[in-house]
Amino acid sequence: MATAINDKARDADRTRQAILYAAQQIFAEKGFAEAGVRDITARAGVNPSLVSRYFGGKLKLFEAALDAALDARMMTDLPKQGFGRAIMARFADEEKGRVQPLPILFGAAPDSEARAVALRLLHDHVLAPLSEWFGGEAGEVKAAAFMVVSLGFFTYRDQLPLRQFAGPVEPGLRRWLEDTFQAIVDD
Repeated sequence: MATAINDKARDADRTRQAILYAAQQIFAEKGFAEAGVRDITARAGVNPSLVSRYFGGKLKLFEAALDAALDARMMTDLPKQGFGRAIMARFADEEKGRVQPLPILFGAAPDSEARAVALRLLHDHVLAPLSEWFGGEAGEVKAAAFMVVSLGFFTYRDQLPLRQFAGPVEPGLRRWLEDTFQAIVDD
């Protein structure tokens, strides 16, 4: 009996994760407004009614998908000494298969409800932890500066690709980014 319950729980968790991953992909590709629950569930290979069952609807699914994609620990678990070089290694050489939150964030902008969710999560899961990690009175300003430079990097690498970001980042540009990120930490 316990094995059957554990199997059911594992199946439910796998289904929930499949929906979440499909939602991240679809929200990144189409934006919130254009993404349909049927698009998401078709990609996940599940019945559309499961979105309501597991998430409570499209907006709550969006929130869960973005929440799972935002993780400040990829920045805050690095030491401050050598941070610029370490963060550029993470950004430029990041793992394949990781869902990038930037396209999901961009796709939320036209919809007021999705945008409000995105702004709250961005604050709670990126700006606040980074502010605390930077510390001091300037922590929030440093976190904002870090976010601006990061946004530029990911925008011109993934969303509006520049030649200098195609493949390995051009060495001079990479050094500048490393120095810029380190200067934010050191100031």
